[in-house]
Amino acid sequence: MSDDIISAFMRRLLEDVPATSPDTVRRIEDGLRRDFGGAKHYAKKAPAEGKAQRLGAALAAGASFSAAFAEVGCSQRHGYRLLRRQWRR
Repeated sequence: MSDDIISAFMRRLLEDVPATSPDTVRRIEDGLRRDFGGAKHYAKKAPAEGKAQRLGAALAAGASFSAAFAEVGCSQRHGYRLLRRQWRR
């Protein structure tokens, strides 16, 4: 079974702040599981606006569409969708 989100958070905490004691991590994890265990949570995807801005910058720099899509890491279909969106300023 893969890690759940709390295990992933705790692992990243230990990676980013190695001075954190394992007892503290265990206490935080136990508290989170006790407070939120069984509740349904939704973690929203990152907004596509950043990807669209990187795509626009790549195209403005003179990259071809296929090269810009590859640079941004999106498919051709999704890239054209991003280009059609009206972004707020």
